[in-house]
Amino acid sequence: MVKTILVVDDDPAVLQSYGRLLRRLGHRVLLSEDSEKVMTDPESLREIDLLILDQRMPRTSGLSLLAGLRRRAAASPGAQGAAGAAPAVILISAFLSHELRVEAIRLGVVEIIEKPIDTAHLLASVRAALSAAACPRPVDPLIPR
Repeated sequence: MVKTILVVDDDPAVLQSYGRLLRRLGHRVLLSEDSEKVMTDPESLREIDLLILDQRMPRTSGLSLLAGLRRRAAASPGAQGAAGAAPAVILISAFLSHELRVEAIRLGVVEIIEKPIDTAHLLASVRAALSAAACPRPVDPLIPR
C-alpha cells in the first residue's frame, strides 16, 4: 500500500536528496521548505502517514512545528493522517540533548535521527515508522503529553 510522507526542511538541496531517496521505497513523497505554510495550512497533514522534520530551521524548530501541528489537530480532529490517526514523526537533528529527546518523546516522535544521515538507517527508520503507524506507541506515564 502506498503511503504519503511529508518532509519539512529549510534546505532545498537536502529536501531534493530526501525526496530522491524516499521515493525508492515506492511511496508518495511531499517536500516543503516552508514550515510556516505547513503550520498554517489546515490541509497540510491530510492523508499524511509520516512526517519527517528537521529540528533547526530559520523560522521555527521541528519540535515547535510539531507542537503546533498537534494543537491544531486536537482542535480539528478531521486534519489527521490517512488512517484517521496522527502521522508518525521522525525528527532529524545535528544537535541532540537530553531536553530535546524528552520533548520529542512527549510530542510522540517515533525516532530521532542524528546528522550526518546514514541513508540505510533513514530508510529502515521510515519503513519501521510506516509499518508501526497503525500501532500507536503506549503513553509513558512519566512523560506528560
